[in-house]
Amino acid sequence: MSGDLTTYLVVGVGGVVALATVVWLIYVPVVQMYPTWWQKTAAGVLATVVVWAFAIGGIYVGLQVVDRFLS
Repeated sequence: MSGDLTTYLVVGVGGVVALATVVWLIYVPVVQMYPTWWQKTAAGVLATVVVWAFAIGGIYVGLQVVDRFLS
């Protein structure tokens, strides 16, 4: 395998594992907590917003660290 193919494979597998972990640890318990479909939908949307907020914050902090210390 070439270096590029190995990198794409590792990133792809890591992305799938991360997505499965988020669904298993966050979305499944949130959706099982409520009895009606609209409550499950609202909880899923709110969980999505919270996960995206943390992801964007982590990306921002990571880019600031790279900019400050590694460039």
